Amino acid sequence: MSTTLYRKYRPQTFSDVVEQKHVVQTLTNALRFGRIGQAYLFTGPRGTGKTTLARLFAKAINCSKRKGFEPCGKCEHCVLMSENRSLDIIEIDAASHTGVDNIRELRETVTLPPTLGSHKIYIIDEVHMLSIGAFNALLKTLEEPPAHVVFILATTALHKVPDTVISRCQRFDLARFSIKSIVGKLEKIAKAEKMTIEKEALEMIALSAEGGMRDAESLLTQIASLENKKITGEYVTEILGTTRKESVLELLHLLSKHALYPSLSFVTKLSQNGIDLALFSGMCLYSLRDLLLISANSEKAFDALDHLTDEQKASLFELAAIFSPEEIVRMLEYFQTAHATAKNAVIPELPLQIAIVKTLSSHHETPPSGKKQDISSPSQTKNIPPSPETSYEQKEQSSPETKTLSTTESKEITPLSLADILEKWQRILDTAKNLNASLTLALSTASPIRVEGNTITLAVKYSFHKERLEEPANQLTLKKAFDTILTSQITVRIVLDGEKVEKKNDSFLTHPLVNQAMELLGGRVIPENS
Repeated sequence: MSTTLYRKYRPQTFSDVVEQKHVVQTLTNALRFGRIGQAYLFTGPRGTGKTTLARLFAKAINCSKRKGFEPCGKCEHCVLMSENRSLDIIEIDAASHTGVDNIRELRETVTLPPTLGSHKIYIIDEVHMLSIGAFNALLKTLEEPPAHVVFILATTALHKVPDTVISRCQRFDLARFSIKSIVGKLEKIAKAEKMTIEKEALEMIALSAEGGMRDAESLLTQIASLENKKITGEYVTEILGTTRKESVLELLHLLSKHALYPSLSFVTKLSQNGIDLALFSGMCLYSLRDLLLISANSEKAFDALDHLTDEQKASLFELAAIFSPEEIVRMLEYFQTAHATAKNAVIPELPLQIAIVKTLSSHHETPPSGKKQDISSPSQTKNIPPSPETSYEQKEQSSPETKTLSTTESKEITPLSLADILEKWQRILDTAKNLNASLTLALSTASPIRVEGNTITLAVKYSFHKERLEEPANQLTLKKAFDTILTSQITVRIVLDGEKVEKKNDSFLTHPLVNQAMELLGGRVIPENS
C-alpha cells in the first residue's frame, strides 16, 4: 500500500468522525453559530483523533463555501488544506520545536494577516514538550491574540501543561475508542480495500490497539501487507501475540471449578507460547464484563452480545449460572490490576496468576458451585447449540493434576503484622505512585504505625496530606496498592503524626459491667507497658 490506511481514511468531514460526540457537537455548534474561540486544547491518549479534529476544525473555519458546519471540500482553501499546502494553517510539532526562540518566531508571524482564509490557525501538536521559557512566551500571545488568529493545542500529557495555559483555552478531553467502534471502522476500510478478513481477526486488532484508532489502522496496514489471502483470527494471533476468546473462556471455566493449579499452569503455558498477557488480561476483562451483563439480565444481554458466536454466548451463560454478580465484580477488580501491571512485570505471568489466587481465595468460604441461581440461556429459544463442556468436566475431575482451593483452606492464614508491612513498605509506595503519580507528595511523609486485623494505620506529617489521602478515590488507590503487594484485602486509616491511636478493644474498659466486676473483685486496670 502506497499510503498508510490511517492517513488515507482520515475523516474529511465531521460526519466521518467516530465517537467523541461531545467534542464534535461543541465544535460544530461554534461553526454553525459563528462563535469561534481563539484557543482550544485537545487532550487524550494517542490515536484518539486530536490532530484529526484540529485539522478538520481548521479546514471548516476557513472554508469559503461552508454551509452550516461541514467544509465543502472543493473550495480553494479546502483543496490546499487536503494537499497540505495551505499557508493559513501552520502545524508545529512541539517535540522538535521546544525552545523559546521557536515561539518567539511564532509571535512575530501572528500579526501577519491570513493570505486566503478568514483566519490564521496554529496547530501545536504535543504542546507539553515545550520548555518553560517557550510556555511563558506562548502565554503572552494567548493572553492577547490578534482577532484573526486561532490556536489549537494538542497533548497526550495534560499534567505537563501549565495551568496558566490550560485556563486560557477551551479544553476538550478525548476518550479511547470502544472495541465496537474500532471494528466498525476497520470493516469499512477492509471493504473499501477489498480485503478478506474474519471479524474475529478485526476484534483482535482492535483489542491490541487499546482504544487507539490510529494504532488499529496501522496494525491493519501491517497485517494486510504480510498476507494477500484471507486474513484469519489464527493468523492475527500469530502476528500480534494475542489469543482467541476460547482461551479466555477456558480459564474462566477452570476458575469456576476452583482448579487452582491448572489455572496457574494454563497462564504459564500461554506465556511460554508467546502470548501477550497484558492483551490476554484485557480480553478477560471484556469477557467478564459480558458475564456481568448476563448475570444482571440474561434476556437483554443476549441481544447486546452480537459480537460473540453462539457457542461463546452459550459458554458465558453457563458461567453466569455459577458466578454471582458480586464475584464477577471482584474478578474484574483483580484482573484490572493484572492488566495494569502486566506490561512492566519482571515475570510476565505473575500479575495474572496473583489475580487467579485472589479470585479463588475470595471464593473459599462460598464456592461458586454453591451459587443458587438459575439463568436460563435464551439459546433454548434461539437455536444456540449447548457448549460442549461434558468431556472437559470429566477430564477435569479425573485429572490427577487438578488441585482445588480446598488444599489451601486447611492452612491457617497468617495475620498481617507491622513488621511485614514495613518490610514491603517501599514496594507498596512504588505501586501506589504508579497507580496515581499525584499522590507522591502526600505519601512522602507517610509511614505505617499500626496493624490491627486487616486495618492498617498510616501516619502523615501534615493535615493537608491526611485530607488528600482520605479522599475516596485515593483510598481506593491505596487499598489497591496494599492488596497488590500483600495479596490481602485491607482497610487503610490515615492519622496525623503523633495523634493518639486507640485500640478497638480499649472501649470495653469503660463498660458498666466491667466497672462493676472490678469493684466487686477488687480488680484494677494494669497499663500495657507496666
